[in-house]
Amino acid sequence: MKIIICEDDMSQLKRMRTIIENFAMMEDNGMQVVLATNNPDEVIAYLEKDHADCYFLDIDLKHEITGIVLGDIIRKQDPLCNIIIVTTHAEMTYLTFMYKISALDFIIKDRTDMLKERVISTLQEAYRRYIQIGESQVVTKKLQIKSNGRTRNIDVEEIYFFEASPTLHKVILHLENEHIEFYGRLKDYEQSHEKLYRCHKAFIVNRNKIESVDVKERIVYLTNGETCLASARLIKGLLK
Repeated sequence: MKIIICEDDMSQLKRMRTIIENFAMMEDNGMQVVLATNNPDEVIAYLEKDHADCYFLDIDLKHEITGIVLGDIIRKQDPLCNIIIVTTHAEMTYLTFMYKISALDFIIKDRTDMLKERVISTLQEAYRRYIQIGESQVVTKKLQIKSNGRTRNIDVEEIYFFEASPTLHKVILHLENEHIEFYGRLKDYEQSHEKLYRCHKAFIVNRNKIESVDVKERIVYLTNGETCLASARLIKGLLK
């Protein structure tokens, strides 16, 4: 589960990050802080090339973009993510309803005696929902995999191809800059999304990631520079 923190107070930002990373280390469940910043522009820039699953946002960011506006931008892009408002301005939480942000929780950060407890309890609920989203993959267009004891929800649009692993009963998932090996069977994924196509007994490819197809050599070239094979029979399905 990818987490972003946007908080204008650098000491609070550091504290929040420490709480979250310590909890993630203890749980060893794949939670990671991918961005911790006091600048909402950096969050927006991150969203242009990637996404996160959980956001901790301060309301008053000392910027023309408030935490509420930032939350609205995030929610419009990702209706399934978890947004947590962390603020000293309890009286402003009504704005989250006006903007229809659907915040998971509101944490009053000046209650320092309760901050750690609230952050952890909210993380636990966010992770529970994260797992639930992956299990509802037909609706959400996410695939859930378990690798090295950790559960991950992968957007179908991030997938380049699946490959049968040399290790028995394992599959290798190819993302843009990452390969994930996990226990599974290719046949479990060939019908999981309309864009995923079984082009070979050892490969399932995402049609949206294909750069070109060499029909003669039966090689599929992907937009990230990788290649996979296609069988003489199944390559026809890539040419439709």
